[in-house]
Amino acid sequence: MFRTLLAAAMPLVLAGCASASGPADVMPVSSPVDSAIGLRNAYHHTVLDGYTHRVAVDPKPWRQQNDSQAPGAGAGS
Repeated sequence: MFRTLLAAAMPLVLAGCASASGPADVMPVSSPVDSAIGLRNAYHHTVLDGYTHRVAVDPKPWRQQNDSQAPGAGAGS
């Protein structure tokens, strides 16, 4: 049992050690360290920008809704 487990685990251990190179250099293209890029134009906006308050209303009859939105305003039906 131990030999089978060792034989199955050995390739995994050797594959993990075989990676001689380190992790890739993951620097963004526009680094904040680069002074030639400058600052972005940042402005403050609230999370409620574009919010419109709407009051709940009673539903209208569905046939009237469908006829008003149909192509040709329901003339073909």
